[in-house]
Amino acid sequence: MSVFDSDIEHDQRKRRRWVIISSSVLAALLFGYLSWLMLLQGYQVVIAPEDARQEASIRVAHGVGFTSGHTVYTFGGSVTLEASAPLYYSKQVEVSRRSPSRIDLELEPLPAQLTVTSNPALEDARWWVNDHLAGEGEQLVAELAEGTHEITFGHPYFQSYTLLVNAMKGEVINRHIQPEPVLGELSITSQPTGATVTINGTEAGQTPLALEQPGGRYEVQIEAPGYKPIYDALFIREDRPFDSRDYQLQLLGGTLRADVTPSGGVLTVNGSPIANPGRVNANEALRVEYSKAGYRTASQTVEVAPNRDVHVRFQLEPEYGEVQITANVPATITINGQTRGTAPQTIRLQTVPHDIRVSHPHYRAQTVSVLPEAGATRRTHVDLLEEFDARRRENQPLVATGMGIELLPVQLSAFTMGAPMHEAGRQRNELERPVTFSRAQIWVSSQHITEGQFARFRGQGDTNSTLPVTNISWLDAARFTNWLSEQEGLIPFYEIRGNELVGVRRESRGYRLPTEAEWEFIAKHFRRAARTTYVWGNQSVLRDNMANFADEARRNEQPQVLMGYQDDHKERAPVGSYPADRNGFYDLDGNVREWVHDRYGLIPVNAAGPLPSERDFLGPESGRGHVIKGASYLTGQMNLLRASVRYQGTEPMVDVGFRIARYH
Repeated sequence: MSVFDSDIEHDQRKRRRWVIISSSVLAALLFGYLSWLMLLQGYQVVIAPEDARQEASIRVAHGVGFTSGHTVYTFGGSVTLEASAPLYYSKQVEVSRRSPSRIDLELEPLPAQLTVTSNPALEDARWWVNDHLAGEGEQLVAELAEGTHEITFGHPYFQSYTLLVNAMKGEVINRHIQPEPVLGELSITSQPTGATVTINGTEAGQTPLALEQPGGRYEVQIEAPGYKPIYDALFIREDRPFDSRDYQLQLLGGTLRADVTPSGGVLTVNGSPIANPGRVNANEALRVEYSKAGYRTASQTVEVAPNRDVHVRFQLEPEYGEVQITANVPATITINGQTRGTAPQTIRLQTVPHDIRVSHPHYRAQTVSVLPEAGATRRTHVDLLEEFDARRRENQPLVATGMGIELLPVQLSAFTMGAPMHEAGRQRNELERPVTFSRAQIWVSSQHITEGQFARFRGQGDTNSTLPVTNISWLDAARFTNWLSEQEGLIPFYEIRGNELVGVRRESRGYRLPTEAEWEFIAKHFRRAARTTYVWGNQSVLRDNMANFADEARRNEQPQVLMGYQDDHKERAPVGSYPADRNGFYDLDGNVREWVHDRYGLIPVNAAGPLPSERDFLGPESGRGHVIKGASYLTGQMNLLRASVRYQGTEPMVDVGFRIARYH
């Protein structure tokens, strides 16, 4: 190939490459343009109001797009548009594929900026816009919507002021007002007249005084020679343009000092209490009085010069009255902790309150407060209750009940104790004696006192044992009754010194042993149609287990037993093991015999006729030992089961116990 041909071929290849490249570029441009036309979206934005639309502008604040006038073009994504116009707030809106092609935007107009000041500037002024409180202070700064507004100024000392403001959007408005002060009057009078009046530090005249003044607060001082100055504040306000005062001037004071004996009383001046020392009016007569309960009141008349001291002295004399104190028993009188003898008694006491305590052994003490009256006798009577009655009134339980001791009431009536001459088995010491009772009701324990109950008295032993206590002396039984009386606040019945009975208190309601007469009445007469020989009646035939006697179980241990009789106990049985009698009493006959109150006296057996009648018979005043009543688990003879049988004893015995009684 020639060089010429080679150049031609080279140029052809070069031309083909250029054509290919140009065609590719044109194809890419055409594809891009067509794609742009397919993705491009346009939105028309309509601005309101009309005056804002004419000068409004729109821009793309966020996203890909461009504007042309009030039309926005996007490439399918979301964009944020911002519309703005002079004197209006800018407003943004988000545009996406879901948005309509027409977008309406209404712009909000800018408010007017209002500033109102007053002359003079008043910190406590108040401002209202269209009747709504808008602020307080020297000026009002507020934003106003386009339109006409009513601005009101208010102040206590100035007349109200109102102005109208026509606001344009975005306008800056400055206004100044000059309110007029309120005009009013101050009226000042005083007693006495002629006092000097100073207002806000400047002397204004003398009372009575009337001054026209503008609104405001006025510090007023009222002064007169010899009188205390008065300081006050008066006001002239829009709602109250007139203020008046009538002042009562008080004399200048002095100091009253009193030396008083005794101390602790009440010092008064012209009837009003005063401290010591205390301030008093000067240049006038003062009645000074000093008093204290229990003393005669003293008084003086003094006068004190202004700002000077005056001294007075009082020494009061004691004042006395009489108090007559009586009680239902010869009680001990204690006054303010000091014993003053026994009632009845009339005692001279100072006329101050006294605590009077009236007490007597075994009675509930009482304390009364008494104020004696000067020159008179005051009578005070106290009825003391026995401690037992006081506790019962308080519904406190009986100690005896708490120990398991049941007390049954017995209504006594006249009867003849002992056994008639014809009664089979009668012994010579069972003489008949008529008895009567002035204290007709008594209480008697339904059962024997147990070992457990007696152990509580002694402070030792088995307190749970229900066996009847035995092997105790009559004196130990009496001591138990006295102890129980003391536990319940009753006066002990027995007077015991050491190991000797020295007497009894017949009027006492304290616990004691039943008398022989009482025991026989319960065993033979109580609630029976006629006297019975035995506790259970008149039949001399025993049924098994009627009571605890010497039965067949003791045949090889003692010479006499009740032939053929059987009971469940060879020795003592727990109280209540056998049936009670018709009145609820257990073991009146059987288990153990019982100490009774009476001494065992020697009475001639050949006495002619019956023994004399006795009232409230307590037995003979002397004798050998004491009477024992009833039968026991050792009794093996039928005639010894009779209720009239009586024994004599001095020492403790294995089958002798006791039950208790007391007057109602």
